[in-house]
Amino acid sequence: MKRPIAPRAEIIVSDPRWRASVGNIEQLVQRTCQMVQRYGMIFAPDAPGPSFVFSDNRHIQRLNAQFRGKNKPTNVLTFEPPSPLMGGDIILAYQTMQREAEQGRKSLREHTTHLLVHGLLHLAGYDHHHPGEARKMEGLETFILRRMGLPDPWKPRLQGHMSAPAPLILSR
Repeated sequence: MKRPIAPRAEIIVSDPRWRASVGNIEQLVQRTCQMVQRYGMIFAPDAPGPSFVFSDNRHIQRLNAQFRGKNKPTNVLTFEPPSPLMGGDIILAYQTMQREAEQGRKSLREHTTHLLVHGLLHLAGYDHHHPGEARKMEGLETFILRRMGLPDPWKPRLQGHMSAPAPLILSR
């Protein structure tokens, strides 16, 4: 059974490079949550929202070692809530995300949006441990991102091509 994602969210920006590179993080998180709710068919108007932590490699490496036994940084960690009364946590590492965005020839904002969608779908109960689950989750990620005006994150980019950030349009 899929878990609902609430529109209310706590946002912590512990690395100031996020704001300089991505812009208005609060709008990005709000819009991404709205789109995942709408197109992921997840509804929860009164449930608690997740926490989003925009951090760095050092912080995420400590968490990755502690909770996954992997002593290295990763792009994003998603922690499911211990109870339905909590919203879960999504933590992103600036340096890893920036490097991946450059390697993938996309803006950091675009890559961040993709991994926010990915993390929110994890919190909603989607997973990618098996090929069928992975195809379903990747397909839903692509569907949501296209509705947000972003390209398919799974298609390779042409050399030298960087996509422009999508305009933020908040719907109510």
